Amino acid sequence: MAKIERDSPIPIYHQLKTLIREQIESGLWKPGDRIPTEHELCRLYGISRSPVRQALKELEYEGVLVRCPGAGTFVNDSSPRQIAAGTSIQFVCSDIRWSHLLEHVRKAWNVAHPQQPVSFQVEVVSHTRLYDFLSTAVGGGTAPDAAMVDCVWVAGLARAGFLYPLESLNSHWNHSTFGKDLYPAFISANSYQDRLYGLPVKADLSLLWYRKDWLESEGLLPPGDWDELVAVASHFLQPQVQERYGYTYPLVFPGGVAGGEATVYMLMPFIWSAGGEIFENGEVVLNSPATCRALRFLRELVLTRQVSPPDVIRYREDTAFRLFASGKAVMALGGSYEADLIRAVSGWDDREFQERVGYILPPVAPGGRPAPTVGGTSYVILRQSPCPQRVMDVLRFATNPAQVGPYYRELLQILPNPSFNRLVSPNGAPLLSWVSEVIPLGRARPSIPEYVKVSRQLRAMFERAFSDSMPIETLVRRTAEFIAVISEMPCRI
Repeated sequence: MAKIERDSPIPIYHQLKTLIREQIESGLWKPGDRIPTEHELCRLYGISRSPVRQALKELEYEGVLVRCPGAGTFVNDSSPRQIAAGTSIQFVCSDIRWSHLLEHVRKAWNVAHPQQPVSFQVEVVSHTRLYDFLSTAVGGGTAPDAAMVDCVWVAGLARAGFLYPLESLNSHWNHSTFGKDLYPAFISANSYQDRLYGLPVKADLSLLWYRKDWLESEGLLPPGDWDELVAVASHFLQPQVQERYGYTYPLVFPGGVAGGEATVYMLMPFIWSAGGEIFENGEVVLNSPATCRALRFLRELVLTRQVSPPDVIRYREDTAFRLFASGKAVMALGGSYEADLIRAVSGWDDREFQERVGYILPPVAPGGRPAPTVGGTSYVILRQSPCPQRVMDVLRFATNPAQVGPYYRELLQILPNPSFNRLVSPNGAPLLSWVSEVIPLGRARPSIPEYVKVSRQLRAMFERAFSDSMPIETLVRRTAEFIAVISEMPCRI
């Protein structure tokens, strides 16, 4: 029996998933056979239960396996014929929940197109690894048909020649027709050299989560600016208040390289609301008093006022919302896309979530204007796909609000289409209604091919603000100089 290679860059769960498929295809496990239990697979391959569960879960989503509670997991006796009869679309994403969405899309598509059935073979890769994973896959000739990526990556992937321009797969699509039912920020975010390469599938907004029930009990309003944030956090630093609710820190957020893109997503609003920018008129303008003011305030929150822990520099992209959901923090800088995850971690139903959790735009600099990060996720089609036209047709189907709107509401996610707003009501989905109203206030991160490298410099800048005694002015100037080299733009001094 083949072994799991622990030193391989391929995730353990994916190796196991491949091994199970190979044993089914070789006839070792036939349709209707029960495969080994999770415990037996752990023992056979010497691995923990987590990768085993993920491998089995994805194979179940893909229709290869069927789980029967109390009886075991069996090879699906219909999946080989279904896969062979239709188009199998290889797909990569960073969130297991979208496997459920794609299964919904598969069923709906196959009902509407019985002569053109499809199936999805989904691989889940962490957000922090996804960009490099796609680059490596393309280089090795193993790229998927399609992927779900952060929209700020689209320009870089397009310039590298990895993606199909959407117009080449549908001559009726251009910026004008594409933008008729799309928030304007998402058109530029999915374009490179005036050609569309990304199909927006999800819109989100940075915000401040807070325990509404706790603030109301203490007679406090949610903080709208930095001074109010300090006041609320200071109140919750009092030992008697901390003992009353049992949290650890008033405020948490990803604050370093370990947080990946989430660090930039959550912390850039502090720079923007103070009047700072990264680029302007073809120049790098990060080195400004506004940027220094914002970084000085963030450093003060952690190192001076101690309303946030110093180990924010080690927080991963999901650490802050998990702490918040488990009652270990009063407030958390996060994104609207975390709502369903907070519910899952906390175990709260819709009613409890609405009673306990509040949300507000990220606190602004005193006298500043709201500047939340607006972001999103896009479908892209890789040039190595052997069936790009079919993939394009299916993904357009997968972004139709009429087809997927109810599922988005269930996940507390929002499509980047204003028409989706008609499916949302303040009474039934208050968070989605609020996000759709405030998205026009949002700021997009720079849609430039070099963004991935720029983002790494920004993450390092934030981390050093919390972990290094370097003067803020020096830190900002050096970061601006690095970004100027990366982007090949002059640096404004």
